[in-house]
Amino acid sequence: MTASAAAEIAVTGLCKRFDGQPAVLDDVQLTVRGGGLSLIVGPPGSGKTTLLRCLTGVYRADAGHVTYRLGGRGEVNLTASDARTVAWLRAHHIASFDGFLAAAPRLPAAAAAARAARDNRSSAIAALERFHIANLASVPIGRLRASDRLTVALAAALLAQRPFVLLDEPAACADPEPLTRWLRRLIDGGAAVVATAGPDSPLESIATATGELREGGIEWRRR
Repeated sequence: MTASAAAEIAVTGLCKRFDGQPAVLDDVQLTVRGGGLSLIVGPPGSGKTTLLRCLTGVYRADAGHVTYRLGGRGEVNLTASDARTVAWLRAHHIASFDGFLAAAPRLPAAAAAARAARDNRSSAIAALERFHIANLASVPIGRLRASDRLTVALAAALLAQRPFVLLDEPAACADPEPLTRWLRRLIDGGAAVVATAGPDSPLESIATATGELREGGIEWRRR
């Protein structure tokens, strides 16, 4: 991993709305540094997935800034960058999980995870083993149950060894104990992690900051 304590995501004034509807996100403020986990909690429909997709460049924010500070390699303002720069940042610096892997249905699960993480099959199988699904390594990913496909995608994101890790409700598709251990390892290695969760998430035990997403903004809790 190339992460360091200098790695940082700084979000200011982030706003997002769809088709003239009321804003899903309104003036979101967030800072997460290398070696930290910012946990965003909220009920279904509160905008957690929209927030993660704005932070990874899947959605372009309507206002505000999402700045990735890459240690000694400068910084990138995601909301002002062209598609090529966004793709470069996602390929080399961001590991994200917000749904199924984009993979051919006939590709075995371990091969799909390895390709997404840019790692080898052995490492992918070990990653699946952490979530107790190594027995599915050779099964075509298109034949897996939806819950198992999500777990494969999560394992691939965690395996990718990027300095920035952004995860949408990871505890919903993985055993909390190995998930917490893996995230703690990434945090200790200097990754800047953002994760979303429902109320009473087991990830609160390792979060350096916890905020509740409500009415489009984040209300941060004091620790």
